[in-house]
Amino acid sequence: MFEMVREIPVAAARRPDGVVRPTGERYRHSKIREVGNTFRVVNAVQSMYDAGDIGDDELAAADRWYREYVFASLGVVENPPSDGRVRERGDIHTWMMGRGQCSARITQIRDMLGLCAHVRLEMLLAREMSFSAMARHLYPALSEGRARMKVSAQCALLLEQLAHVYETLSKKKNRKNPVNDKLSLDI
Repeated sequence: MFEMVREIPVAAARRPDGVVRPTGERYRHSKIREVGNTFRVVNAVQSMYDAGDIGDDELAAADRWYREYVFASLGVVENPPSDGRVRERGDIHTWMMGRGQCSARITQIRDMLGLCAHVRLEMLLAREMSFSAMARHLYPALSEGRARMKVSAQCALLLEQLAHVYETLSKKKNRKNPVNDKLSLDI
């Protein structure tokens, strides 16, 4: 993680090896971490994970919710690098059925956690707002430091609940689709 802001001229944004770097303006407005040849903006969720406020389950739940939210609302899927397995491609119908399932899951999560939790998830994950920005919207009458602490604690608790919700939904799905190993042989 960068501790200080570095000035990078636009002409020097492209390395000789072809890797495109963020602009100097982007470095001034965001904390950026270089992972391999990619540059990632350090968001509030990553900050909570680095601080130990949330664990791997919460980080995975946040990533899953974000991907499902973007797919449900915009129809965009970011494909991870292939692991070598062959996958069936599908067509527009399977694509839209998957999008509808994601939308239904987001709605189910909103119903389970409540509208206030959904708004915080949207602010934290979809809009990638900082704790300070969220605090200004949610608690305008409080001091910035106190409001930021409240928002940070709420977001950590919310991500724990989100991980639990995904676990619960997964268990329900597995119970609905049991493998019928024992066929009735009453003849």
